[in-house]
Amino acid sequence: MLSAITAAASMFPGIVFASEQEKGIPENANLDWKKGPCRFCGVGCGILVGTENGKAVAVKGYPNSAVNKGLLCVKGYHQIMCIQSKDRLETALVKKNGKYVETPLSEALDLVASKMKESIAQNGKDSVAMYTSGQSTIPEGYIASKLMKGAIGTNNLDCNARLCMASAVTGFLTSFGADEPMGCYEDIDYADYFVTWGNNMAEMHPVLFSRMLEQKAKRGAKIIDFATRTTRSSTASDKSILFEPQTDLAVANAICYEIIQNGWVNKSFVEKHCSFSKGLTNIGYGLEDNFKFTDKPEKIDFEAYKEFLKDYSPEKVSKYSKVSVKDIKYLAAIYGDPIKK
Repeated sequence: MLSAITAAASMFPGIVFASEQEKGIPENANLDWKKGPCRFCGVGCGILVGTENGKAVAVKGYPNSAVNKGLLCVKGYHQIMCIQSKDRLETALVKKNGKYVETPLSEALDLVASKMKESIAQNGKDSVAMYTSGQSTIPEGYIASKLMKGAIGTNNLDCNARLCMASAVTGFLTSFGADEPMGCYEDIDYADYFVTWGNNMAEMHPVLFSRMLEQKAKRGAKIIDFATRTTRSSTASDKSILFEPQTDLAVANAICYEIIQNGWVNKSFVEKHCSFSKGLTNIGYGLEDNFKFTDKPEKIDFEAYKEFLKDYSPEKVSKYSKVSVKDIKYLAAIYGDPIKK
C-alpha cells in the first residue's frame, strides 16, 4: 500500500491518510474509536470515528477496509468538522413575512403536518410526497416508508438515488441485462488498463483512483483518460484523449467497427451472451426537445449490426469527434486484445 500512498500524496492533495489525521489529535486524548462507513458518496470507505464523552471529535480511515485500505478523501476527513461547524443549522428556519426566522423544531414539524393534511383534504393522498437523501440509513428509510405508504397511503416516496441512477440503470439493463455495474473493486488489483470514460475519478472518486495509481506504480497498469476536458485525471494518466461532447457513442461504434474489421471478435461469447437491437439514433436533446420515448427496439442479428457499423469507420468518426484515427485504433486494440484485462 506504500506505493498507493506515495502516488496519491504526490498527485492529489485531497487524499488524506490515517497517520496525517492523527497528528492533530492531542496526545492525552482519551478517544474511543468506533468503526463505521463514510456516508458522503457511494464508494463505501471504512472509517474509524473517535468519540470523547459520547461526542464525535475525530475521524480516520479504517486500515483494514477492503475498499479504501485506510485512505480517505477530503470529504471523509472533514465530516467531523461539518458536525462541529459553527455555521451548521441547529434550528428550523420558517419563512415569515418573506424572511427566514429561527423556529422551534416542534413548531416547524407541526406546520409541515398541517400543510400536508390540508393538501390531502383538498386534493387527495397523492397530492403529497416525500423526497429523501440517498445517504439515508435503512431504519430511516423504513420509517419514511411506514409514514408515507402505511399512515398516509401514497406511494409518492423517493430519494435522490432514483434520479442520479435512473439513466445508469437503463444503460446497465440494456447493455448487461442486470441493474448493477459489471465488476467489483477487486478487479482493480488485476486490470492491465483503466479507461476513465467521461469520468474525472481523480477528483470525484479519489480513493478509488489512488488504488488505480498504485497498480500503475506497482504493475505498470495503464490509465487512459477519455473525456471532454483536461482534468486532474488527465494529468495523472498515461494518455489523455479528448472528444467533442455528445460524440463518444460514435467513438464506441468506431471501436466496434475496428474490432470487427481486424477479426478480433470473440464469436463464441457473442453467440452465447450477446443480443442486438436497433432503435432510433436521432433523438435531439431528448426531454428538452419534447421527444417522446415511444419507439420500441427492433431485434437484429450480428450481420445487421455489422452493416449498421459501416457508417462508423474511424476515418468518418474522427471528423466530428475530434478523436484522431490513431487514438480510435489505439482504444480498439486495447478492447480487442483478449490477453489484456
